[in-house]
Amino acid sequence: MPFSDNMFSRLTHTLTRTGQWRLTLPLMYYHHSGTIVVPSGFETDLDSVPRIPIVYAAFKGRAVKSAVVHDYLYESQRGKAFADRTFLDAMEHEGVPPRWRYPIYWAVAMFGGRIYSRKR
Repeated sequence: MPFSDNMFSRLTHTLTRTGQWRLTLPLMYYHHSGTIVVPSGFETDLDSVPRIPIVYAAFKGRAVKSAVVHDYLYESQRGKAFADRTFLDAMEHEGVPPRWRYPIYWAVAMFGGRIYSRKR
């Protein structure tokens, strides 16, 4: 499905003292598997990108809403494969071009396992 601005509700959040971002309103993502609602109060780092200068400059901030949905799916333990695939779909719906979307997805799919396991 091509980019559609109405696939997500507005992202409304505030910075906490710990450097995390807390949603002040729910974030809704209208996915083909059903509506995913990230609840108000959920805390996230938005998008985790390694602080390697070139990598950080290239990828930071490209898929923020998608990253919040992905963080929530990891936190709620709905299955790593489901979370990663939903992230890929969400990035497409957020309008992230394939040249950025696929490397971000592959990195998360390959290296997200430890983070997913830690959330258990």
